[in-house]
Amino acid sequence: MKALACLLLLLLSVDGYTQTDTLQNRMLSPADLQADFRYFRQLLEETHPGLYRYTPKPVMQARLDSLAGSLNQPLSVFGFYRIISGLIADIRCAHTHALPSKAWQTLFAQRWKTLPFFMFPIDGKSYILFNGTADQRIRPGFELLSINGQPIQEIQQIMYRYHWSDGYIQTSKDASLQGQLFALFYYWFIGQPDTYALTFRSLTGDTIRVEVPAEPFATSLKMMKKNPVNKQMMAWYNRRKPKTPWRISFPDDVPQTAYLRIDSFGGGKDSDEAAARFRAFMDKSLATMKTKNVRHLIVDLRSNPGGWDVQGVELFTYLAKADTAVRYYHRHHTVTDSSSFLRFSDIPADALKSIKQQLIPEKDGTFTEVADDDSWELRPQLPKPNRFSGQVYILMDGRSGSTTAEFLAVAHAHRIGTFIGTESGGAYEGGNGGSFINLALPKSRIQVTTPLVYYTNGVGKPDQPGRGTLPDYSLPLQIDNVLNHTDSQLDLAKKLIREQSPGTAGHTSK
Repeated sequence: MKALACLLLLLLSVDGYTQTDTLQNRMLSPADLQADFRYFRQLLEETHPGLYRYTPKPVMQARLDSLAGSLNQPLSVFGFYRIISGLIADIRCAHTHALPSKAWQTLFAQRWKTLPFFMFPIDGKSYILFNGTADQRIRPGFELLSINGQPIQEIQQIMYRYHWSDGYIQTSKDASLQGQLFALFYYWFIGQPDTYALTFRSLTGDTIRVEVPAEPFATSLKMMKKNPVNKQMMAWYNRRKPKTPWRISFPDDVPQTAYLRIDSFGGGKDSDEAAARFRAFMDKSLATMKTKNVRHLIVDLRSNPGGWDVQGVELFTYLAKADTAVRYYHRHHTVTDSSSFLRFSDIPADALKSIKQQLIPEKDGTFTEVADDDSWELRPQLPKPNRFSGQVYILMDGRSGSTTAEFLAVAHAHRIGTFIGTESGGAYEGGNGGSFINLALPKSRIQVTTPLVYYTNGVGKPDQPGRGTLPDYSLPLQIDNVLNHTDSQLDLAKKLIREQSPGTAGHTSK
């Protein structure tokens, strides 16, 4: 499932865009609202494979009818955006979302005046990680209690209402309120004040009240870099992006152990190149692990938003325990092979011409994707001859989504290892993705993205549909971990390795 571009950008690129934000005051007539809503509804009904995945069709249709009937008064663009976003949240699909403007990043950086703090959510609370003001009283680790007199718990519930996520997974909603999305969601869905009256709880338990002006993110970012209270957090958490998304290392504090960090399943212009690159990396890593007699492997997939499906499949075949082939996916299907909306999709033009040859019509009106040479990941998967057969420990969290969530589900179903962390950010049974439609609603110009393929993972029937993969050891992050730059989840994996009897450890390769 190709991952969507991550919205949680710490360092936003800022160009010379100078357009004034007119969305606050721009009004849409009832005729324009109804035209856009009909267009969006047609898109969903014709192309969205998971529109009724969690909501029965009669219930969803009643919801659509009710919303259509309510659009009888003028609304601002943001008012209409809230209606579209609420509908999207009701679909419960992490790969369906809307943005108020194509230029949202530049508007956020230069025009939209938002909360000048980088927030970090933990256990239902919101903490300051970076202070984007000149006020040195507000330090990293301070808990935000209220904004303009409204308790943070009420604010979070409103934000949760509009967040796009799979099924009923709360960890992904919590994780989404990190950094800029907290400020953006407040601006989009709660209010657009010029001044924020804030109440904090300090590290010593004192209550501190301040008023700060709303600022464009570019201004806040400059202050985050200048304010000395951020110095240590910046050194720890604002490092440059590594050159490669995959890295193997060998910790000194645990014997015969390798640590595999996968930031994303990315790289390559197409799936074939992505698979080849990942295989080359894994083959080299497995060879090195064999020379070092590695018996324990820690696979860190935390905050991995996904990427190429094929790389998740490849990783599974390098860690599979069974000698026989297993299905990674049971089925990929879509609900259209001819909608006019397909012209807005990311499917290449030559592939669109032959799309009917790639889909098998089913009696229920859906179309099953053919498992051919271009989509071999749909076929049963054999383990790699050089696969790792030792003990595997997998670190995961609510930001482990899309391709990563699919890997976690299939790996969990086939008992590949021990899972540590928090519930994954994608549904255990599968989500929606593959290819996407991206378009602007004609009148409001609201940008919408919807998926085209319904994924059914190669797992059994879940006990709790709509939930993510659950860890064997549930260990949420704590604020002390952030402030002291410690890692209790990784530490637990190492503890479990040390407790392993040398006589029962596995071997590096077959």
